[in-house]
Amino acid sequence: MGLLQKIFGAKERKLSKVDYWKKWELFELFDDLHKAEKLLTSGQFDEVSGIEKFNTDFIEELYVIEGENVPDFTRMWIWFSPDKEWDSMIGIKGNELKTRIFRRVDRWKRNQDFLPGTKVFMKNEYGVVLDKPVDNNLVGLIRWDTENENDIEDWRGLFGSFLQAGGKVIDQEYKFKLIDEKGQLKKASR
Repeated sequence: MGLLQKIFGAKERKLSKVDYWKKWELFELFDDLHKAEKLLTSGQFDEVSGIEKFNTDFIEELYVIEGENVPDFTRMWIWFSPDKEWDSMIGIKGNELKTRIFRRVDRWKRNQDFLPGTKVFMKNEYGVVLDKPVDNNLVGLIRWDTENENDIEDWRGLFGSFLQAGGKVIDQEYKFKLIDEKGQLKKASR
């Protein structure tokens, strides 16, 4: 940020709606969802138990989220998760398509709210969102990748504030140094 921007408080350029959609590969996601629709309606899977209901539910959900200003991909995220509905209905024939859809939907979903297992970054620290505790239905406890056994910060219900404070959802392939994927300290090797 330049000196004049600091003095006059000029804001960082916001992405246009189209640029935002491009960044999150929304056009590609909907293209792939329509390919999934064609595969489902191709007649190749008519003998699969439950395919008719899944097909109806899928098409209905696809057209609902296409019309939304801020689409909620929760059902798509569930259906295309590994070993869920898409796998049981279509199997290996639709695996490449499923992988592309799930990668995009998962990225979109993880950047809308805290989800257990999401890897995050804030103030030079990496962490993982813990599964919700038994006593509370909210997700948002973050276990930071440090030696401290109790290095947990409570961001439950504050996803927007987390992002405004500089927090980010990072690549889910990131490997922690001191904790595992569930937020537990790694065992020291002897």
